[in-house]
Amino acid sequence: MIVNMKKIIFLEGLPGVGKTTLINEIRKKKLSNIYIVDEIINENILNNIKVNEQEFLLNDFMKVNKYNDGIIIIDRGPISTLSYSETKKIMDINFDLSNSINEFQKYINIYKDSKIVYLTNKGKSYSITVSNTNSPYGTIENQKLLEEISIYNSKKYCENTIVLEYFKNDMEAVINEIIN
Repeated sequence: MIVNMKKIIFLEGLPGVGKTTLINEIRKKKLSNIYIVDEIINENILNNIKVNEQEFLLNDFMKVNKYNDGIIIIDRGPISTLSYSETKKIMDINFDLSNSINEFQKYINIYKDSKIVYLTNKGKSYSITVSNTNSPYGTIENQKLLEEISIYNSKKYCENTIVLEYFKNDMEAVINEIIN
């Protein structure tokens, strides 16, 4: 009897910290039994159709359920969506956090059996990816708050959380930490 083994590794961190670079390097290695799930796989988001909270929640579901066995490295998981929404709620008291919290409850058991590798550059640089200053990604201060909430949530929901300082110069060591 063959038993499917699934080990999920969530790669987390702020924009510009190097997650995509690491994922591309892991892809180049073509390691057997290791599967990569990109940050956005929902076609509606990729094609700028119906870009809203529900589509991002669906994107999380699709990412977690894309593969059934092997080592699965996911570029940002549901904890990112939860942390983003919690940050947004702090910034906008009218923001409805309930959908994110309710959806996240579906993943609590997955996080208990998974690993989070949170990459940080400890504030050495920031990538402002949106021009909206009301977005958790829109200012340096917003990103600092988002990172604080993300690390807190990662440690709260996943016993196997590793926070790594990453400056894009120790790539092999970080890749080894991710896949081992």
